Amino acid sequence: MENNLESDWNRLLYKISEDFNVDADLNGTLLLIGIQERGIGFKEEYSKDDKMDHINLATCMLLSRWNYYEKTGYDENNWPIFKKNKMVPPFSKEKEEQLLKSSIVEYFKKNEYLETQHTK
Repeated sequence: MENNLESDWNRLLYKISEDFNVDADLNGTLLLIGIQERGIGFKEEYSKDDKMDHINLATCMLLSRWNYYEKTGYDENNWPIFKKNKMVPPFSKEKEEQLLKSSIVEYFKKNEYLETQHTK
């Protein structure tokens, strides 16, 4: 399973790098998800605070898949509001990265950006 995740992750990074002409990495993919979930379109430049807000939005969105968070609505600036359902366990950095990568890959597959590889 871990091999499939790494293969899917590498395919995703390559596709994002090619499509957006960037060097894709974990934070970059989180930023893209946050921008997508915010739903107001892409801007050429983001402040450091804007980037962190979008990365945090993406992280909450992805962790909602595991029922750590639940989207409950939107604030006055149309940012999604999340309720914490349970505490995120203190994962090792490697485990946290694996959870995020898995969630990111599934997000892009669900949104039909990354096609599912069928193994024989």
